[in-house]
Amino acid sequence: MDRYIGLDAHASSCTLAVVSPSGKRVGTQVVETNARCLIEAVRQIPEPRPICIEEGTLAEWLYEVLSPHAQEVAVAAVRESRGAKDDRRDAFGLADQLRMGGIQRKV
Repeated sequence: MDRYIGLDAHASSCTLAVVSPSGKRVGTQVVETNARCLIEAVRQIPEPRPICIEEGTLAEWLYEVLSPHAQEVAVAAVRESRGAKDDRRDAFGLADQLRMGGIQRKV
């Protein structure tokens, strides 16, 4: 079964959210921002596992680290922020956009 992964990245931690093909939220976790921890977390998710991350200072590094472990790594252009910042909500939003083909501008 496909899983779609959204990753909200920051200097010290990343929030990883997973949704099913129907849009059901199947998991979320906060992972230390280091290659080993991120790869370990992603590899625990059944394949195929496409990933969506937001464009930012860590995007290129994340792309290089995670590409060998994912079906696809999409880097989405930054969206305008509306309301309070919520890493979990942002990660699920990225996963859901990827699931629905809603990434308008891939970078």
